[in-house]
Amino acid sequence: GDKLPSEMELSKQFQTSRNIVREAISMLKERGLVEVRNGSGGYVAKPDPGMLGDVMKRLVTVGATDAYEIYEIRIALEVKACGKAAANATEEDIGELKRLIAQMEVNYRDNIQWSKYDYQFHEKLAEMTGSTLFPVFLRPLIRMVYDLSGQFPRTTKARESGILQHKEILNAIMAKDCRGAEKAMEKHLAIFLEDFFKEKEEGII
Repeated sequence: GDKLPSEMELSKQFQTSRNIVREAISMLKERGLVEVRNGSGGYVAKPDPGMLGDVMKRLVTVGATDAYEIYEIRIALEVKACGKAAANATEEDIGELKRLIAQMEVNYRDNIQWSKYDYQFHEKLAEMTGSTLFPVFLRPLIRMVYDLSGQFPRTTKARESGILQHKEILNAIMAKDCRGAEKAMEKHLAIFLEDFFKEKEEGII
């Protein structure tokens, strides 16, 4: 939110031309670090976690990596996050997780609605870590899989199995069993990874 000095002031401070300063500010703007307001100047921008998701999507689009590799990164992060969520869980948090699972049960035949509550469940766990960075890194990873689910709907059987796995995660969290929560999340994500890409390759979804 802080206002940047003018181009002239910055050029004097860094002993360079205003053209160089203008180019630098333009680069910072492209990276989402600076916001330029017409008639007002430049301001330090609030970091946008969505930018990380955009970078990941570009990597997949240009073939620098694939969705499988990105999902492996999600497993590494979210397993640890689930353990932290179990340690920090409040009654309010647990109530919200129960509500989301209940909605998944009601909507298990509707892939769009089921996926929406699945996304919210995992997003809630990231928030429960109490860390500022876990949500920043996990949200775009979770979102990518959510977007894929819209393109390649899961089978009803896979959604039913997913509900049972979410309940296992919830039970471990309710018991404040951090290691149990990590194991339940690892199992859930591994099954999803195997089933999703297998079904995608076979053309089932």
